[in-house]
Amino acid sequence: MITHLRNAIALLRHRFDRGPGLPAGWDAAQREVIAAASAARMLVDGGPGTGKTAIACARVAHLIRENRVAPETVWLISFTRSAVREIRERIAGAVGDADAAHAVRLSTLDSLAWDLQPETEGPSSYDESIRRVLDLVRSNAEVGARLETVAHLVIDEAHDIVGIRADLLAAMIAKLSPDCGVTVFADDAQAIYGFAERGWGEEPLIDRLRADPAFRRLALATVFRCRSDRLARVFRRTRTRILSPGTPPKRVLAGVRRDIERAATVHSEECDLVLFRSRAEALRESARLHHRRIGHRLRMSGHPPAMAPWLAACLSGHSAPVLTESRFARLWRDNVEGTPFAILDRGEAWRKLNRAAPAGPNLVDTALLLRRLSGHRPPAEFCLPDIGTSGPILGTIHASKGREADSVRLMLPAKAEARGEPAEEARILFVGATRARHRLAVGHAQAAHASRLPSGRVYETAGAGTVRMEFGREDDVGALQVAGRHVFATSTEVAAAQLYLRSVQGFPVPLTARAQSAPRFAFHVVPDAAPDTGLAAFADAVVGDLDALAALAADGHGRTILPAAIADLWLVGTRSLAVLPDAGLHEPWNRGGFLFAPVVIAYPTVAFPVMATASAAAAATPRA
Repeated sequence: MITHLRNAIALLRHRFDRGPGLPAGWDAAQREVIAAASAARMLVDGGPGTGKTAIACARVAHLIRENRVAPETVWLISFTRSAVREIRERIAGAVGDADAAHAVRLSTLDSLAWDLQPETEGPSSYDESIRRVLDLVRSNAEVGARLETVAHLVIDEAHDIVGIRADLLAAMIAKLSPDCGVTVFADDAQAIYGFAERGWGEEPLIDRLRADPAFRRLALATVFRCRSDRLARVFRRTRTRILSPGTPPKRVLAGVRRDIERAATVHSEECDLVLFRSRAEALRESARLHHRRIGHRLRMSGHPPAMAPWLAACLSGHSAPVLTESRFARLWRDNVEGTPFAILDRGEAWRKLNRAAPAGPNLVDTALLLRRLSGHRPPAEFCLPDIGTSGPILGTIHASKGREADSVRLMLPAKAEARGEPAEEARILFVGATRARHRLAVGHAQAAHASRLPSGRVYETAGAGTVRMEFGREDDVGALQVAGRHVFATSTEVAAAQLYLRSVQGFPVPLTARAQSAPRFAFHVVPDAAPDTGLAAFADAVVGDLDALAALAADGHGRTILPAAIADLWLVGTRSLAVLPDAGLHEPWNRGGFLFAPVVIAYPTVAFPVMATASAAAAATPRA
């Protein structure tokens, strides 16, 4: 009761306290951060629910609105793409100008690294991209000149920036103009990525900034996210437990788990967000719900960016160099209006296109739009936040960073002991529990003894000759797998698949992947109810991973081959692909444009047949 009263008093102060140039609604500590001088450098510490992300948005809005800082000179780095989308919407609301909010350089650190590389550089992994850009920041005059134009840099969730990413941000800060302000938000209790990379011998970014006298340290204390005594205990006392020095890590973990279980309420209704400790556990639950035809969404790393399907629905037939607003209105009316693709109104969709690729006040540059949206990471404002169309969100605790929900079910490991380093485990459970705004429930998940292939794909051995394997990774299905000449014999087949994806209703849809040898060997994905309609093929990387798992499944019992079919796959939605001209695609898609791609998610058990002789195995594998 005392905690509840204290929260109510804090809320009243939060609503009615006002400062110069600021709207009502901020306490003194929050107001100090928001209204600091534009050249100030601050390291802001705050636990879950203290408003770090909201303050970051308000800080940017204040810089633009009150300090007259040009929006394009403000850079904000967030930890996840889903947070980027939400932050841009918050900034637009705070500034009152969507164009100004769009001009702010807002991205994840990995996306920023991709953007800073010269266009002549070839594709690379995220870590290779970070290393390349780190070298450019340190030695390239052009990149250094770009950094000198930044007027203010905001970094959110800085506690998880470690290793070479910490090197990159430290180098970037060193290259900024002395008049450039920097605002960094962090919470040591939520640092759940650093342990895996501490072996590099590198200090986390926040430790480096704490040692920098140019950074003033400030703290946020009031928790505004929850109104529950039970949750307040997790937000406050559990955080204190994690940050207290000297307590043995195993005792900290046991205490954190006890705090969470005591804070949880017992309720049977569906939760908005269900969090698992591991990817395999979330995939298992997703597969169970798919079999029961229960809609749900997934929030995990490693999935393809789900670019909204209204783009392909509206623009797949547009080929002119420019798109006029009147032409867009007709395309929208004929292809999107009144369909499930209409997840936003026409005016908002047009403004997004015009901001992304302006060719004039009422014109969109088609070629520029395709270049902007065909990259490895299309702008977050064109992408859906989760995989799937409706229902509760399943995800991992790591992927929930920076997000929150009214009701959360935290799936605790069935056994109390830590799976890894106890201090890290305590932080992970703390992060999961503090995603809840109003209600927290706990469940117990059976531990998944899963491993990962070099591609990142999760798998579990499931018995002699069988492996449970993840499908739906980021590069499993791309433009070549949807419209490629090496996948489909004719453009008619591609058109039939596109028509199916445009018209399909009611997800999830059961699928099967069937091995085909023509035009060349690939696993073609077909709906169980329409087996003659191939929607796409899996990329060669999937076949490579199947080969690796086939060898693993043999386990000395003979030679295994790839199966003729893989069942229990699921179509959970469609997404748009933007493609540049590519001779490897069928007409008319080889000239560039938009097309639909299936979103396939599954965690099936794959049986690899065992062949007694090598000659029999070679004869049974239909490769060309």
